[in-house]
Parts: sequence; C-alpha cells; structure tokens
Amino acid sequence: MLAALGVELALGIGVNSFHRPKTFLRNLVLCGCVLLAVPVLANPADEITRAVKANGVSDVSQARPQQFVKAFAAVTVRVEPRDLPAYVAGAINLRADLTPNVVAVAVKAAMKNWETKPQLLCAMIERIVRAAIAANPDAAAAIAKAGASAAPTSRSCVISAAIAAAPQAKDQILEAAMTKTVPLAFLTFSAADASGFSSWGGGNLSPANISQVGGDGIVNSPEQPPSH
Repeated sequence: MLAALGVELALGIGVNSFHRPKTFLRNLVLCGCVLLAVPVLANPADEITRAVKANGVSDVSQARPQQFVKAFAAVTVRVEPRDLPAYVAGAINLRADLTPNVVAVAVKAAMKNWETKPQLLCAMIERIVRAAIAANPDAAAAIAKAGASAAPTSRSCVISAAIAAAPQAKDQILEAAMTKTVPLAFLTFSAADASGFSSWGGGNLSPANISQVGGDGIVNSPEQPPSH
C-alpha cells in the first residue's frame, strides 16, 4: 500500500488527491494503518542488557554470574515462548562464559510452557540447543550437559540436537549429557536429589529460583555449603 501510494505520487498520479479532501484523508488513514500494523521487534541482547542494568550494573560484562542469570531468567518469564532461542543467542553473545547457565534457564522456561505437550517441548529444547551451539560452538558439550541436566526426561532431544549442530563433538556431547554430576549454577539446588538439583516440578521460574553462584560456577545452598 505504501509503495503503491509512493509510486503514484512520484508519477504525479496522486497529486490530484490533495485537491480532493476525502480521497486524501482516505489515503492518509490507510497509510497510518499500514504503519501501525508493522510489528516492533525487540532486540534480545538489548532487552537482557536493560534487565541487568535494572539491578544497578552499568556494564553487563562486569555483572556477577548470579546478577546476569537472574536478569536473564526475569526476561524469559515475560517473552513469547517461541522467541526463547533468540534470547538464548542474545544472552550468550553478551556473556559466552555463562552459556551453560543460559541454556539451563531457557530449558526450564520451555518446560514451564510446554510441560503438558511433550512433542512441542522437545522441538523447543532442540531449537534452544541449536541456537546456543550456533552462538558458542566451542561449548557444545557444556550446552548438552546443561540442557540434559535441566530436563532429564528430554535428554534424547538435547543430545540429538547437539550432535546435529556439532557432529564433530559427538563423543564429548554423549559423555557430557549422560553424566549425573552437574557443576553448573542455575535454579534451586537440593542435596536431596541424587543429581544435585531439585526436580523443580512445582516451582515457578523467577529470579528468586536462582541460587547463589560461587566463583567456580557451582551452586551454593544451605543444604550443601561451598567446600573450602
């Protein structure tokens, strides 16, 4: 519509409409409707950056792991679920060192949205894993480990997506994804769970669910204080 009107004006065809008030107003309204219909897409990295800065951190690269992960978790709660992979890529581009944490939080967010729809959940987890590996190929094994730990029942989805995205790291991916030891910082830690993480079945994804992050990336908790 805008292009057609522009062509008319450029050729002088639409000039006469300025002398016909009703026609001119009609065209003006149509232009306005077209402009309003164009979606304004948020930039994931910018949105995550704003969330981090809202916590008083001026430089995202200097944010403590817990600050960044909490901010990212807050963002995942309010974005459209289908957009999670884009936000994963945006977060990793900002803090590649926290790639496993980002993946774990995103996978938990996906589980919250599609826990009653296994096929949709698997497809979303696969998209998250592929997006993460595309953003940080060297972390393929760590990404698989984080995804499998966050969603043990969807381990096969994580593994297949990771291997498809990084076939050269197949052996490392399989080894990492099948291990039960999870030295990653994300979500509620529980010594009662054999894997070290609570099932988090009844909890809600929110910044409050992110536990204190130690300097080595291991979650600290009252049940199991950090070792010295």
